[in-house]
Amino acid sequence: MRKILTIIGILTLALAACTERIDIELDSSDSRLIVYGSITTDTMSHYVRLIKSVPFYSPTPPPPVSNASVYIMEGNTRYDLTEDANNPGYYYTTPDVFGKSGTTYTLHIEDVNIGGVISFQAQTQMPTLLEGYQTNYLDSINVSYNRNWDGWIVNGYAKEPQNMRNYYMFRVKINDILYSDSLSNLILVDDKFFNGNNTEGATFYFISEKDTLKVGDKVTLELCAITQDYYQYLNEALKASSPQFPLFSPPPANPITNLNNGAFGYFSAYAIIRASYTMKEEDFEGQP
Repeated sequence: MRKILTIIGILTLALAACTERIDIELDSSDSRLIVYGSITTDTMSHYVRLIKSVPFYSPTPPPPVSNASVYIMEGNTRYDLTEDANNPGYYYTTPDVFGKSGTTYTLHIEDVNIGGVISFQAQTQMPTLLEGYQTNYLDSINVSYNRNWDGWIVNGYAKEPQNMRNYYMFRVKINDILYSDSLSNLILVDDKFFNGNNTEGATFYFISEKDTLKVGDKVTLELCAITQDYYQYLNEALKASSPQFPLFSPPPANPITNLNNGAFGYFSAYAIIRASYTMKEEDFEGQP
């Protein structure tokens, strides 16, 4: 049978149970490198994760790739990444690294041997931000309960830049802990229908569990300005990780990648703009 590779190692796909056992012979020689990592405008230890692909129906998780040489180039500046001794396959920059608007970054992965390939590269560019973008774009947010949806909506007040096609990823933190901790919890939008307009209380995010929040909780909306290619990759990855219909449809195609030499995954660069809101007693009035 034709060989099936994992679409991306960090995605988990829900497979429906069958009433008849089916044995599929898969050749392990098809192993590929899977990369996930990013550099953002935050000053922090940015990471790149390296794993090997496994057959699509394999019961074992993708193994980490250790002892690689990993670094990021920003022009002539080199940022070396060090593997975490307690988390094999996770490589981190030093904590003083941050991305810059409009800058191109090249990820280098060397001293590996996966499928006979010993080095891989990916290149990405941080979206170009207008002057004052990070301080003026997202003015404020509030959070309110929606009885019709039986959940919380995060409303934003912002001014969208004009004369630019922009793509966004929205995430939420609650008390500085990431609530948007899975692909399905991300909100992806482009500005096709609101380019250059003010968003006066537009709904940016929805928290479906009504018991998630309590008085005094801090809700932080992260607006991430991403590239068109990364926007496409995330949409394709979301589609690939969703249940497939009809039931026995063939596995979907792999999402696009900016990595060379047959590797999967994506290395991204994006800006993060934040606004926070503290939950008040009146926000809970009238909640069932």
